[in-house]
Amino acid sequence: MASGLRVELLGPLRLLVDGIPVDVPGNRRRAVLAVLAMAEGREVSRTALVDELWPDDPPRDATQAVQSHVSRVRRHLGPYADRLRHGDGGYVLELGDGGLDVADARWLADDSPADALRLWRGGALEEFVDRPGLAVEKVALDELWLRLRDDATEAEVVGGTSRSADAATAVATSPLRERTVILLMRSYAAEGRTADAMHTAAAFRRRLADETGLDPTPALSTWERLVAAGSLAPSRVRTTSAVRTPAGPLVGRDHDVTELLRLLDSQPVLTVTGPGGVGKTRLTLQAAAEHSDRTGTESVAVRLAAVTEGTRVPEAVAAALGLRLTRDPAPAAVATMLSGRATLLVLDNCEHVVDAVRDLVVALQETAPTVRILATSRVTLHAPGEFVVRLQPLPVPREGDLTPLAHQPSVQAFLEHARLRVRDYTPAPDDAPALLDVVRRLDGLPLAIELAAGQLGAVPLAALQERLGRALDALSARRPTADARQETLRATIDWSYRLLDPADRAVLRSLAPFPAGVDLETFERLSTEAAPGAEPVAVLARLVDHSLVDAAHEEQVRYRLLETIRSFLLDDLDARGERAAAETTFLRWASRAAAEIGAAVVGDGEQAADRRLRAELANLRAARDLSRGRADVEPRIDITLALDDAGTWRDLTELWAWAVELEQDPLLQGDPREHAVRAAAAEASWLLGDLSGATRLARTAIEAAGDDPGVVSAWSASAAVALFRGDHARAAQDWAVAAALSPLPSPYLASGALALGYAGDASGAGALLDDAGRALSRAPSLSHRAWFHYVAGELSAASDPDAAVASYTAAVDLARGCGAGFIEGVAAVGLAASRAAQGDVRAAAEDYVGLLRYWSAAGNLTQLWTTARDAAILLDAHGSSDAAGVLLLAAESADAASELVGDAARRVRVVLDRMGADHVSGLRTRARAMTAADAVELAVDALRSELGGPLVP
Repeated sequence: MASGLRVELLGPLRLLVDGIPVDVPGNRRRAVLAVLAMAEGREVSRTALVDELWPDDPPRDATQAVQSHVSRVRRHLGPYADRLRHGDGGYVLELGDGGLDVADARWLADDSPADALRLWRGGALEEFVDRPGLAVEKVALDELWLRLRDDATEAEVVGGTSRSADAATAVATSPLRERTVILLMRSYAAEGRTADAMHTAAAFRRRLADETGLDPTPALSTWERLVAAGSLAPSRVRTTSAVRTPAGPLVGRDHDVTELLRLLDSQPVLTVTGPGGVGKTRLTLQAAAEHSDRTGTESVAVRLAAVTEGTRVPEAVAAALGLRLTRDPAPAAVATMLSGRATLLVLDNCEHVVDAVRDLVVALQETAPTVRILATSRVTLHAPGEFVVRLQPLPVPREGDLTPLAHQPSVQAFLEHARLRVRDYTPAPDDAPALLDVVRRLDGLPLAIELAAGQLGAVPLAALQERLGRALDALSARRPTADARQETLRATIDWSYRLLDPADRAVLRSLAPFPAGVDLETFERLSTEAAPGAEPVAVLARLVDHSLVDAAHEEQVRYRLLETIRSFLLDDLDARGERAAAETTFLRWASRAAAEIGAAVVGDGEQAADRRLRAELANLRAARDLSRGRADVEPRIDITLALDDAGTWRDLTELWAWAVELEQDPLLQGDPREHAVRAAAAEASWLLGDLSGATRLARTAIEAAGDDPGVVSAWSASAAVALFRGDHARAAQDWAVAAALSPLPSPYLASGALALGYAGDASGAGALLDDAGRALSRAPSLSHRAWFHYVAGELSAASDPDAAVASYTAAVDLARGCGAGFIEGVAAVGLAASRAAQGDVRAAAEDYVGLLRYWSAAGNLTQLWTTARDAAILLDAHGSSDAAGVLLLAAESADAASELVGDAARRVRVVLDRMGADHVSGLRTRARAMTAADAVELAVDALRSELGGPLVP
């Protein structure tokens, strides 16, 4: 039975109804659910439930009390309440396949222990240790976990991918478990650490005898002999699965860069995994850059650390690639847009959205196999065909190793970072033992080394060694179950953080809610609020100097937190009870930033505003997600409305999706700005290709607040839909209303002129365009100017191709300069048609090729079909009539294509009539089976093959 009901007991009890967590309060009620779930469809008697709930002193009406608890549990099951039913003498809970994580773990145990282990979220049945039956089940599940852990470790040992640090952590938690100890021995031996392996065996023998008086089994002696004989020593030939990859300043990592580049040539999906702070990001970006330089392949990095929800992964990838998503931001949509595109896609920091990334990778493999994936993640993606590179820390000196410091990569990294703080720093001969001890304590983690070395400007090496030891020990004692390397890194961050004065720590914490970092102005605002008496620039310099803030010198300088540091600070905010206040400040910033961007984008600062919008997109996305999680609709309204005009021209489909999503939120009902949001959603729906939705939303907004300037977008959306459906008179009327309501009427006046021009009213269109030009002086927006020139080109295209080319070129240049990708695209279509009219056929053909590829990748089907029709007219004029006919007929049947009227309709009819009814009928059959992607390929092939050589006269 497919189950929409799931109970998870491998950690704190969790009930999921159709994937949504449902709170189950009360320990006895939770115990009832746990007992019934563990029965896996078998009947549990009322007596057994009484014994479980009241093992020592049951109440007089125990049976009735059990019935009451069961009834309350049933209410939590929602639409699946009938799954909990009365049996002959008790109760039965039918969860079905996939309804119990314990059952899933047992099913996976033999074939995939690593996958089974991932189901644990904490101690199994930990909260029910005082329930006798569940306590027995807990013992069995704890033993299963230990077996699975050992099975997974053994699989890694056999496969040559094990890490002794992980095995050592397992021994630390189960020091008397012989199999676990043997696996640590084998891990050491596989790394060539024979002495460590033998020492582990001897220590186990002593401890077992001291604590239990027992001797180990003969298996231990067998493995000791194999280790001593060298039978488990590593091969001198390194396999790709054992590649060690570089990080930090890339000291001692040249071989690893070379190896990763080699793998990029052969592996479609590569995941670089390893502990936090090991340098996965630095390595992959370096390798991607070198791969791109060497092969000419496009490479694009998507920083997923700034994505707070898995559902946002497709949007983040689309934004990085410049794709225009439809209303369904699904992995399949992204994959379809990338079909045929040769790209190296770097997905950085996948671990918190690993399921969503896996779905995207699978979709890309199925639909866009020319896209290669290079991912970084603390956990593997478990995607089909994935090749995993386990990135290890820098090699560290071992006890008694007297190799010169110059041959120790971890020491080299420490010295290089130290010299960034203390010029020409060279340790004295007596410092060597302390230096070697420090890098050993840091486990060779590049970030930990960087943070520790950065303190040498404040404390001498001996003090660093002594303080580092104390910090590590203290934090380890508080978090005994943490991963060893992560714990070391946390300790290093904690110690470095404690060296700051309280004011600097307060400022640093204020940065934690910003996943994409901040600019200087934002930092100064946050600093002034968090530490009013401190000088913001001085605070920033100290935080950068302590390597707690990264100054990224991009087009705009950004100040970012490494994700491990950001995670540490969020934990600290939680511990202090300050997180809610910090997130409230973040939401206030987001509302203010959106308002500032929205105001600047319609003025003479549009270029800077466009850059700021793109830099802050991930922060604004996170703010919206946080606002929704808080059930606080106001920040989302602020952001959506402030960016409404900016989004119209920019092909930033994520902004359009925000408006549509917000309009559907029940919290919007009754809000004073509800109609303005609905108007913005109407325009967003039109831009996304949902003409019916745009009409419905526009009508609703206009009926509610028709003459309110807040619904100007509704009038514009209504006009745009009318234009695309061929109702030019209605379009002109609605744009006239929009112009009258808006304080910035130029784009609406120009759009109205476009509608009149398409309707054949040349004089009226010219007069209205003159009005639009005069209105431009009220707001020197480059995108509004670009739109004005585009419309001028459209109005002159038929009568004066030379003037049209000049207008279209001006529109393209202005739009490109301010990031108005939508205007740039439509103007480029007109430019190609005008060049063809001038006789520059080859240039027009190449323009059409580029535009078809652009609209296909951006997902703008309306403009794609418009371009395909123009290309078809060109092809027909130069001898490729069959290809032209198929393209015109395919556009005729496409829902996303605009209606043809006037001269455009007559041109198409002339082409088709010339072919004859019988021939057109055959072409129509072919056209009906054609997708938009098929049409693009047909047009591109025809343009290049027919127009690339001598033209047909």
